[in-house]
Amino acid sequence: MPRYSEDFLNQLFEICDIEQVISPYTELRRRGRHLVGLCPFHNERTPSFVVYPETHSFYCFGCGAAGTVIQFLQRAENLDFQESVKTLCDRFNIPLPTEVSADSSLAGKKKRMFELNKEAARFFHSCLFSVEGKAGLDYYISRGYSKTT
Repeated sequence: MPRYSEDFLNQLFEICDIEQVISPYTELRRRGRHLVGLCPFHNERTPSFVVYPETHSFYCFGCGAAGTVIQFLQRAENLDFQESVKTLCDRFNIPLPTEVSADSSLAGKKKRMFELNKEAARFFHSCLFSVEGKAGLDYYISRGYSKTT
């Protein structure tokens, strides 16, 4: 998974107009320095959704939804972080950096951790279905679980 530099993300926030991104989802009205509207994430009658253009963020006082333009797209379009960044880059014609600082040592550690967990699961599974594990298996079945579970 590529990691984006803080400089790139700050540039993305500066270029992407949060009002322009959110306005197709809900009608926003200016109230002083902020924009207010009905929250697109829950039903409400009075506006509790506030957009803060100067900090490129939003907050809903009704449901607690909050974040940046990236988190808004993640929630509104059901996207992951990378898809949201790519969508914003496409929409605002920002070049998407290619494979930025993918920490190979972290990826290696993560892969090794999954391998160790898989091996541990195999070990405990074999113990549970061994002669010595009969008491544990009997307890497991007495709790309402089946052997296939």
